[in-house]
Amino acid sequence: MRCAAACCALWLIPAIASATARQDLAAGAGTQAAALPLNPAQKGDAATSASGSHPKPQHQEASLQSWLQRVSQAAKDRNYSGVFVVQSGGRIVTSTIDHYVVHGNTLERVETLDGQRRILVCHNAETRTILPDARLIVVEDHHTDYSFPRMLKTPHADYATHYKLKQEGHERCAGYVCDVTRIIPRDDLRYGYRLWTEQRSGLLVKAQTLNDQGKVLDQVAFTQLDLNPKPRPDLVSKALQGTSGYQIEHMRASLSTPQAQGWGLSQPIPGFESVGIYKRRLMLHGKPAEVTQWLFSDGLASVSLFAGPSADSQQAGASLHMGDTNALLARKGAWSVIVIGAVPAKTLQLFADSLKQLH
Repeated sequence: MRCAAACCALWLIPAIASATARQDLAAGAGTQAAALPLNPAQKGDAATSASGSHPKPQHQEASLQSWLQRVSQAAKDRNYSGVFVVQSGGRIVTSTIDHYVVHGNTLERVETLDGQRRILVCHNAETRTILPDARLIVVEDHHTDYSFPRMLKTPHADYATHYKLKQEGHERCAGYVCDVTRIIPRDDLRYGYRLWTEQRSGLLVKAQTLNDQGKVLDQVAFTQLDLNPKPRPDLVSKALQGTSGYQIEHMRASLSTPQAQGWGLSQPIPGFESVGIYKRRLMLHGKPAEVTQWLFSDGLASVSLFAGPSADSQQAGASLHMGDTNALLARKGAWSVIVIGAVPAKTLQLFADSLKQLH
């Protein structure tokens, strides 16, 4: 990681520190900003689609769509607990997870076992990130819907146009017999995946992100897994014990439109749809400022564009790479724009080149 790249990302860290996907919670890295959780009900106002040039095989579309839905549904609806390990960018971090559905309520707790202690607790739509070392609790009114062991980022994406499914047999993983499946991209704008899913339930047990040469860029895998744990309804309340006196910070984002925020794309990026554009109030360079986040996804991969006031120390063209995640800093007039996502650097450059100010 170059120093310039690290510096350029500093103003982005507050925007993503409390809303990271589970992988970066476990890895302790603020680089998965593209995976910020969104409420599916808030996606309509900013929708902008990009069509691809690949033909759509109808049988593969149905097969891939139903397979992905089964995997994601298992992660949402089942009770499970265990230990999973994240390997990304040379780092290996272990976390525990407990996920229960009790009388229609979803309860979840994730805690890192390495490095700085972080505890994420979810009760239905509310998420709290507890940082004991900082004596801080960050509260958000949405749940991380698509972090490990979930898959889908947008539920109705045209998956088969940009990916194809390949079954690769069976292997044991974390003590369970799993189906091994490859999701292969049809172009070089997105990564591929190798996935291990428990045969009976469909729960994702292990996931690898692969580049175009098949090299593993990132891996998340259960090392211990219980698919029939006794539910613990007190999961959230116990996690909050001992936090008296902690600072509580509420992170809020308001839905907007690209037109209202003054941003557009000169050309669509194949396969990536606008999921939403949001305004966030943050402290930047020691002053309160408004940051705009524009989120795009092809259903599996996602990219975020963060636009905020520029600082003289920020160097356009600086880049950051960690595991499967890339980030790029661009200048657009008086604005600094960070483009970040678990996609090839080429894809981020296309977004940066296409982004334009409308007024």
